[in-house]
Amino acid sequence: MTASVSGTPAPLNTPSGHLLRPAESATCEPSGHDTARCTYTVPVTATDADASPSGLWHVAVLATADDGSSTLDPEAADFTVE
Repeated sequence: MTASVSGTPAPLNTPSGHLLRPAESATCEPSGHDTARCTYTVPVTATDADASPSGLWHVAVLATADDGSSTLDPEAADFTVE
């Protein structure tokens, strides 16, 4: 599998914030003055991995501030699975 970041537009069916609230939490570490690298781990069976489609994937991010307000970026990043 190869991943690369690009500026490809998000698909028309981008998720809304309410769909992302139950998503897995990430562990984030600073990686620069105004950036962070966030990672998370979820269990995946070999069958699921083999059935995952290759191609361009988009990452949506729902960020929540200390005051409870939130914002959604439907195309925060993307990667390609080959």
